[in-house]
Amino acid sequence: MQALPDTSGPMGFAEPTTALPLLTLNSTDVDEFDYSTFLQDQQDIDYLAEESSGSTTEPQLTPPSGAVSSDSSLQGLKCEYPSLPTIVHQPQHQVPLFSLQDMRFFQHFLLNCYPHHPIGSEDLWTHEIPCLSQKYEYLMHAILGYSASELMATTDPSLAEAAMSHRLKAIKAIKRALASSTPSPSPCPNSSSFPSSSSSSSPHPSSSSSPPPAPPQPPPGSRNDPLFEEGNALMATCFALTYQSVLLDDGLAEYMTFIRGIMIVAIQMYCKGAALLFGPLLGDSQKEALRPHMEELGLIDAGWTARAVRGVEGLRGLVVGVEGREVEERYWELISEMAKMLSVSSWKAYVALTEHYAWWMMLPHDKFQRLVDPGNQVAILLGAHWIALEQIMAVICDAERKGAAKTPKQSSGISPGNIGWLKYLNAQVDQEHRAYNQWPMWVEAQLNKDRGFFGKTH
Repeated sequence: MQALPDTSGPMGFAEPTTALPLLTLNSTDVDEFDYSTFLQDQQDIDYLAEESSGSTTEPQLTPPSGAVSSDSSLQGLKCEYPSLPTIVHQPQHQVPLFSLQDMRFFQHFLLNCYPHHPIGSEDLWTHEIPCLSQKYEYLMHAILGYSASELMATTDPSLAEAAMSHRLKAIKAIKRALASSTPSPSPCPNSSSFPSSSSSSSPHPSSSSSPPPAPPQPPPGSRNDPLFEEGNALMATCFALTYQSVLLDDGLAEYMTFIRGIMIVAIQMYCKGAALLFGPLLGDSQKEALRPHMEELGLIDAGWTARAVRGVEGLRGLVVGVEGREVEERYWELISEMAKMLSVSSWKAYVALTEHYAWWMMLPHDKFQRLVDPGNQVAILLGAHWIALEQIMAVICDAERKGAAKTPKQSSGISPGNIGWLKYLNAQVDQEHRAYNQWPMWVEAQLNKDRGFFGKTH
């Protein structure tokens, strides 16, 4: 995964790497961005399941009024049940029940596969986030599902059902939570209205007829503020679901959707004045943490770069100047810049990658849907070239780990990472467009021979 923009970065197939462009919610670069419109685009995840993941409460038995106990009748005693009997049940599903297998997944997460994004967040993932998961079911299921998928990919394929079960429960629950916390259309219309420590939290002017002041509330962003806990749990859940998507062959569309979910939650929290656990680690701090490690990298193989540039250039006729394909043309321009920068500087190529992420993360919903439409062959070709570029950038993306405070213990075996995406996208290209996809097919062929072909370094 890549550093969140300026929000994620490249991914090497040797391990899931969910690159996220660097979030810059308080940047002057977003002055004209319509945040309220973006927040209304939560239909990105409308495909998520509707039902609750919890079981139904068992029915309560109510004997008829005046019913007589058979035992008391035999003894000559009159013993009637009260008309409204009080039957005390054990609380149902206040704390979901988890199995020993789930405990294995939880331990694996803490030791072997906690996310390394945002850069420098490792202690949050092994301390604060696990604590929040005890209170928020969707976060616990997201953690367990991701860990199960990682184990499935590396050591135990039989865990597929458990991994998908936890994922579905997390998605159902987070959809409900996001729907219930959807803000009004105008809490944060543009960056100039972002809350600050000096602004009033009241939307109404004072008046002599105003009702008595409400009891003091916890300061926004404090750890006693309910929004602090729930918002950070939602954001961590989106991160975990994003990481799990990397391990699913057809997970690219969901990967992109959940990264946009991270943005939605972050903007909502920012507009409501709540603090982000990940806040100090987002934005320019990530870029500065990575710069010294990536600027020292040499260029990747010139032959790989030349093939990439030719492959991406071959798509020009499908997008440039073609009416109705303005979104696809911009997509092509961004990955074209990424390919060209590989011959200039590894660091500049990485920055170009984050700019690509930042672009599609902030697209309006209707335009974003064009990128993930399974019937859009041009978008499939562009996606295959993007993921192929990330594969040949394995050494560059791997340098992200040098910016981490610590890294998890490595699991046994080799995780397929997003090479599964490349194979899946290549397989979706129809016969008519196959001639445009020769370079991504070449990249896949090299990885089939040797997963370390493009420079796995760990």
